[in-house]
Amino acid sequence: MKKTGAVLITLLLAFSLISLVLSEENDSNNTGGNSNDPVPTDKIELGFQCLEELAVDCSGLSVQELSYTILASPENIFSTCVNQLQSRKSENNFGGVRDTALAVLALQHAGEDTTALEEWLLTKTHTPTNLIWYLQEDSNLETECHIGYNTNDYTITISENKKINSDAGPCLTRAQSNFWLEVSPECYGDEISVTCDQQFITSLLYRNMNSPTIYVLEGTQNAAAFGQTETTVTSKCFGDSSCNYEATAWATMALLKSGHDIEEYIPYLIALSDSNEGYLPNAFIYMITNYGEYASRLVEERKLGNYWEADNSAYNKYYDTALAILSIGNSNSPQIQESKNWLFFSQGSNGCWQNSVRDTAFILWSLIGRPSTVEGGTVTTCSEGGFFCIPTSECPSAEQRGNYQCSSLSTTCCAAENLKSCSEYGGSICSSGESCQGIERRAIDNDNCCTGTCEEIPTETQCESNYYSCQDSCSDSQENIDYTCNQGQICCRTKPQTESGLSGWIWVISILILIVLGVILWIKRENVKLLWFKMKSKFKKDKSRGGQTTQGGGPRPPFPPRRGPPPRPPMPPQRRIAPQGKPPAPKEGSVFDELKRMSG
Repeated sequence: MKKTGAVLITLLLAFSLISLVLSEENDSNNTGGNSNDPVPTDKIELGFQCLEELAVDCSGLSVQELSYTILASPENIFSTCVNQLQSRKSENNFGGVRDTALAVLALQHAGEDTTALEEWLLTKTHTPTNLIWYLQEDSNLETECHIGYNTNDYTITISENKKINSDAGPCLTRAQSNFWLEVSPECYGDEISVTCDQQFITSLLYRNMNSPTIYVLEGTQNAAAFGQTETTVTSKCFGDSSCNYEATAWATMALLKSGHDIEEYIPYLIALSDSNEGYLPNAFIYMITNYGEYASRLVEERKLGNYWEADNSAYNKYYDTALAILSIGNSNSPQIQESKNWLFFSQGSNGCWQNSVRDTAFILWSLIGRPSTVEGGTVTTCSEGGFFCIPTSECPSAEQRGNYQCSSLSTTCCAAENLKSCSEYGGSICSSGESCQGIERRAIDNDNCCTGTCEEIPTETQCESNYYSCQDSCSDSQENIDYTCNQGQICCRTKPQTESGLSGWIWVISILILIVLGVILWIKRENVKLLWFKMKSKFKKDKSRGGQTTQGGGPRPPFPPRRGPPPRPPMPPQRRIAPQGKPPAPKEGSVFDELKRMSG
């Protein structure tokens, strides 16, 4: 019985393992979470502990890793990393534009003076060669305009159908079916003045030479008849030897936080975003411009409703999700909290993400935004000072409080909140049956002003009610199943995979069970043979009791009547009495008795 019990226990353990795997598999498919979940401080502290263990004394980290670690602000190695970063500086730079820009952000966070680094960055600008600029002159009536630049004056006529009748010298030639004037690159930086005999507007437009999308530069000018507008095409980028998108994005961020005018770098970042999708450009553009449409686009780029991963990402989904949260993490939108929950769900058991210093530090920076630790104590946060972290463009210079820190790169500590109405932000207030597809922000008239679009909350689909997901397309690890979704979407579930996941565990456990059973049968092989022989013999005996047969196999004929005295009646069977205190002997040949003997 002991060995039989051991076998049963082994089987029960095996089935318990299968149940555990099923439970874990089910949990892994529910990566979402309550959008109102508080920040899990235990996971944050575990993350910082792991970061400090990986970084050790910071000596083996790259400039990028050092910068992100300083911005994350781990208490025990903060000063060590700051000292290590400063030791890497050579002639007011850190070897390249991107790394120098990151170092500026990190050292500013640590309370260090970065003026020399900022000046070096400004020497690494270039003029983009892949941007095309247009000058647009428009009026409701036919008008004659005088355009002057480089001490020369040219006259053009704009007809009622908005077309221009002639070029305006070598710098301005007609383009786009004669509706606009294309600006020659040789004339970038030259001041262009315009005067017309009717009320008119002047605006600058631009596009990537490899894309048809046209962008309008902010700051369209209006003038009355015989009034004058003045405009200049200034477009720059950053790079070590030529324009580089990631370098331009981080350098622009660093200069924005340092109080520099960054308007001339914005056209390059916007127009070249389509050809640099791997850097998640909408995150940078929103941080730099505070244009709500880019925040809405960024929200729409989430994968499976949980995380971000740029097309042809230069990094990975953990880095990209951290960058997106760094950009729009201050929003009240539930989508942001869902993505934060996904990051916590994806955290390794040791507290790190991918066992990577870069990714772990960047994620902690985006999730928490700790104030720095400097000599004399911790830097005061903006909220602790009684001020407000608002977009830099909404805070006048006189109200900025540079001695107080904000966690987001896109905000500045301001003495006043300077709220406007929701309509002034170009937003709307979603009804109870709608959700905001974009970001939400505080306004005078509502705490949840949606600067994206309000869309009706869909009812649960057949697919979702069966715990699958509705998507535009299934990923490589998923398959389409026949449940209904909203129009334009399909139902996806995870493919069964024998090499990993649930199926793999089931195969492993099944093989282990078979091995255990095989070992037991091998040890008891003689008993098994005997048991099988007795079972087979008993089966034959039971079969023969159905009727007597002859040697030929057919039924035996009845005997003829017997003459003479009647036969002696049979003696009654004698009763056997077992000795007192002992159980009666078992019936020979019992299968169950043989099993009992084997297990003993």
